[in-house]
Amino acid sequence: MRFTNSREVASPANSLMKVFRRALADGTTKQGWLAVEGPFLVEEALNAAPRVTTHSVLVASGAAEKFSTLLERLPADVELTQVPDRLFESVAQTQSPQGIAALVEFPAYTLEHVVAAPKPLLVIACRVQDPGNLGTMMRTALAFSASAFLTLQETVSPFNPKAVRSSSGAIFRLPLVSGLDPNQALPFLSVHVRILAAERNSPVSLVQADLRGPIAILVGRESTGLPEEIARHASQLLSIPIRPEVDSVNAATAASIFLYEAARQRGFKY
Repeated sequence: MRFTNSREVASPANSLMKVFRRALADGTTKQGWLAVEGPFLVEEALNAAPRVTTHSVLVASGAAEKFSTLLERLPADVELTQVPDRLFESVAQTQSPQGIAALVEFPAYTLEHVVAAPKPLLVIACRVQDPGNLGTMMRTALAFSASAFLTLQETVSPFNPKAVRSSSGAIFRLPLVSGLDPNQALPFLSVHVRILAAERNSPVSLVQADLRGPIAILVGRESTGLPEEIARHASQLLSIPIRPEVDSVNAATAASIFLYEAARQRGFKY
């Protein structure tokens, strides 16, 4: 199927093919544009317009008809490129390529932006290494109306392809600030919000805390928790009341429990 705003490419040496191949493997282009693969994520990116800008779409010739309704939604200025099915498969990173991918641009957010939200509810991931966990944290943050999602240095990128897929589209709707220096970001945040840290050994339970005001929920990785130099920036360390014979829950689960309790105390007013 042909589209009036499309072009065809057949060479794997084409510069755009090189950009897509590298970006789908790494997560982003050199300009910082996110690479997504599959109709669900492409559609989620389009649904997030105008906050998210779709710049380029790559479609396998054999899939163009199947995705015609989706392709017809593309703005006129989007670069649409059709390629032979085998060429698309050589660029794709998923085990069963579905024949469509895109490069999209996010707005740039700063800490000043995210603390200016009314009664901010922030989630801060600290040294979480599993991209699936991080993606799940983003999905839960959106579900319970967190106002932004932040990551500190030494945390897996939220633009990691597995993290993006695990977010189920939440990455397109949730303001993100990633790769923050904790020595700069946490002192700044502590002026504007109360930083509450998930700490499994704290004698103070999560259910004893007031989560209704401006807060940031700081969550470390399951195996090591929060480093002391990070935890000291928190105004309160809170544990999750679990059975004594269970050592801990993973980072995504901990974030979900904290966010649910915050939403409950706020009356689930989304």
